[in-house]
Amino acid sequence: MEVIIPSKTGSDLHGVHYQWNKELEKNRILIICHGFTGDKFEWGRFPKLAKSLNKEKIDALIFDFTGSGENERTPITLSKQIQDIESVYNWVKNKGYDGIAVLGLSLGGSTILGAELPGIRAYVFWAPYFFMHSSEDQTQDWFKDINKGPVKIPSSGDGEPIIIDLSFVSDFAKFRVKPALKKLEPPILIVQGTSDESVPLEYSRKAFQLLPKDENNKIIEIQNATHDFEGKHLLEFIKNTVKWLKKYL
Repeated sequence: MEVIIPSKTGSDLHGVHYQWNKELEKNRILIICHGFTGDKFEWGRFPKLAKSLNKEKIDALIFDFTGSGENERTPITLSKQIQDIESVYNWVKNKGYDGIAVLGLSLGGSTILGAELPGIRAYVFWAPYFFMHSSEDQTQDWFKDINKGPVKIPSSGDGEPIIIDLSFVSDFAKFRVKPALKKLEPPILIVQGTSDESVPLEYSRKAFQLLPKDENNKIIEIQNATHDFEGKHLLEFIKNTVKWLKKYL
């Protein structure tokens, strides 16, 4: 079911609410957050995950962050996305769910990490972009031109280009990742491809080591999966996520 969720940013966020049985009391749900230049569908990966969850009697919600997907174009920042996920979380709570988990892909992971989500039941991160790293980040064409003003970057799917300006970089640079990881409450799952060049495996391993030491935290490495994982690698991401959520959600 398509939904519109008002955000604290002033944007109306387009989403899709996947309910395994609309007639029953709402119980468990996963809120799914897309990555940079992505949208709520993420090339079909998120709907596939949502439908797999529905088979296990878990609802799901996918949505577009402010400035992305079907939403009106406005410059993207981490702070705006954090306000978005907090707004979406409150919307879900008001629907009556008592078991809520969140999943963040790439930059969606940083978004979740920076948000205040009291009472969340579990965290899942797919190839989370926690650390701005390596020269690769600096060599993107848009990075070179960002000092000149707003830059348009092609988005995934059929959406219009997203817009970023210097505030995107300065905003992300202010985010204190390490303290946020250290105070994140278990259970926490990280799923990471070993051949990911956008988010190298070593950075997800580093993030995992910063998490509280707890037997309910886990990192799963998907052999040969890249950042644009699909096919059998996507099935591995989904299988491990669903299995883990069935245990903790």
